[in-house]
Amino acid sequence: MALDPAASRQETQTTTTTATTAPPPPGKELYLLALDGGGVRGLSALHILKQLMELVDPETPPKPCDYFDLIGGTSTGGLIAIMLGRLRMSVDECVAEYKRLSARVFTKVHHRMNWKGNVQGRFDDEALVRGVQELLVSRGLDKDALLKEPAVGSACKTFVCATSKDTGDTVVLSSYFSRRRGTSLLNIAKVWEAARATSAASSFFDSIYIGDEGFVDGASGANNPIDEVWSEARDIWRESAGWRLEDNLRCLVSIGTGVPTLKPFGDDPIKIGKSLVALALDTERKHDTFQKHHSGLFREHRAFRFNVMRGLEDIGLEEADKQGAIVAATRRYTQAEDVYDRMEMCAWALRDRECASVSR
Repeated sequence: MALDPAASRQETQTTTTTATTAPPPPGKELYLLALDGGGVRGLSALHILKQLMELVDPETPPKPCDYFDLIGGTSTGGLIAIMLGRLRMSVDECVAEYKRLSARVFTKVHHRMNWKGNVQGRFDDEALVRGVQELLVSRGLDKDALLKEPAVGSACKTFVCATSKDTGDTVVLSSYFSRRRGTSLLNIAKVWEAARATSAASSFFDSIYIGDEGFVDGASGANNPIDEVWSEARDIWRESAGWRLEDNLRCLVSIGTGVPTLKPFGDDPIKIGKSLVALALDTERKHDTFQKHHSGLFREHRAFRFNVMRGLEDIGLEEADKQGAIVAATRRYTQAEDVYDRMEMCAWALRDRECASVSR
């Protein structure tokens, strides 16, 4: 495939770590990753990312944390963001852990009725908590480690989206300080709490309180967190006179989890089924709107969206036993000629970071 040399703008400077609110050094080009929610179908996003990293270096695929400045996700995409960014796991490590967690969490079905007679928490949220805590310990961290990075200005920054029970607003829980949000949640949110908050879909898990505020999953407002990734990047690398994010972006990657199932599940199939239809439409609508507002980035091969549009629609968000079908549908998608061409162009953009990755 012939690639336009103009699409690759090599960095010539050494990449350095910057303060969270300072503009990047002149010429700094940013790399951003957004991960949709989607239950067990998050495995599809991981396999897309796996192929991208292999296209960068098939012999020793790099860790995403060594290439992306910011990784943000929602729901299971948020859980993946934590593993890739905060815990600095390789994609293969993340795939293995994601399979382990899915098998533990989504096979423990239980039903509880609240005083209004509504079903709460179809799955065992404690299994998710234990799984995340065990992962933390296996990575040499305390089981109650904060989502907040221990070092200021860490190279790869991470956030997850959750929804406030009180206001219905999307809330960002991050590993880094934000002048916009302050430190109220930053200094108390544990990794496992952030994982629970971003995954707490009312039809799957119970809500969770962090401090005095209750949270449900972020999918209701930001299942596709592309707008949040963009806003966070603008806040972190603060735009000032003569500096614009569009001008300093080298590569933005947004990865979906396939078309959400329209198959009803739970004890209120009409209500939940309608919610899933709305979620399916909103996820791609967000991408379409973002692309319209930033069409130049896509034309210049600096922004990419990958999402399996056919083959996953009959796989429910909770069907952990369908992992083989998820992988097969994703492989068919990535091998299609137009998708493969875009993945090559994306890998080309990511390779621009190779010369700087050693210093990150």
